[in-house]
Order: sequence, then C-alpha cells, then structure tokens
Amino acid sequence: MLNNFWTNPLSWIGIYLIGYVITIVILSLPEGLSKIRNKIPKFLIRVFVFFTFIMPIIVLPFTKGSRIAIPMPAALIVGITLLGISFLIKILAQRQIGVSPVLKSKTKLVTKGLYKIVRHPLYMSQGPLAMGMAVLFRSTNALLFSIPYFFSYLLLIYFEEKNLLKEYGEEYLKYRKKVPYRLIPKII
Repeated sequence: MLNNFWTNPLSWIGIYLIGYVITIVILSLPEGLSKIRNKIPKFLIRVFVFFTFIMPIIVLPFTKGSRIAIPMPAALIVGITLLGISFLIKILAQRQIGVSPVLKSKTKLVTKGLYKIVRHPLYMSQGPLAMGMAVLFRSTNALLFSIPYFFSYLLLIYFEEKNLLKEYGEEYLKYRKKVPYRLIPKII
C-alpha cells in the first residue's frame, strides 16, 4: 500500500493541495493571529515548503501514468533547456535579493536586475522547473499539473504583495507601476 502511495500521481497532487491550502490559511490569518506564524521554527517552515512546493514537481514525473509522445532526444533538449532557464532565473534573482532576506531586518526594496522586468522572478522560475521536469521525464501527469501549479502562485503573490505594500508603502506602489507583471517579464 505504501509503495503504491509513492507512485500514485494523485498522492503528490494531494500533498501539494493540502500544503497549499494550509499555506493560504496561514497567510490569510488576521493581523493579531499572524504572530503565531512568526513563532514557527524556520527549520519546520523550510521542511514544509520543500514537501509542499518542491517534492511534488520532482517526484510527479516518476509516478505511474501515461507518457508524452516525444522522442527522447527532443525531451532531453527541451527538458534540460527549461531546467537551465529555471535555475538561471533562480540564481540571478537570489543573488539580487540576498541569500535569506527574511532573516535580515528591514531591507531595501529590490528593483534592479530581473526585478526590473518581473516582480516575482523566483516564483516565475517555478513554471519552467515544473515543465522541464515533466518534459524531461515525458510525464503527462506532471505536464498537466505544471500549468495550475505555476498559476497557483498568484494567490501566494497576492499575500506577499500585501506585506510588501505594508512594508514599503508608496515606494512599492511606484515599483508596481513600473513593473506591471507579477510572473511574466515586461518587454523593455
């Protein structure tokens, strides 16, 4: 039974959905109750984020299900290209905001580099990552999951932008006008 759990695509989609709902509930807590989330140890948050937002897109391509009818050389080229784009975006964006901006006290709003053309490049990089894994391992289930997975970040971004507006105020409003798109790069 347990072996069937790990290879069943619905198990991983279920893990994602449960984690996603928990995340949205925690992010939408009223101001007074939001102090509870600040008491959660950083280690537990990282483990939760890993199992909710990373593991499903890594494991889903290896689960049972139909395969994309694409020749292996094409799958390798497209998959590795998408993964490379994802990792490049992640590396560049992470260098621009710092390793762990959450651990710092108030920081300056980052508006240069990738943040000059898209407001949330780290979230944007999740799309090519999920699609790259799906194509690389020719998984139909993973490819179908990658689309709603990518767009589900819009709700997380909504809560993050509420906090950014609270923290940076008018400066963030000006930045939002200059960079109108959350996940799709602005063509300069």
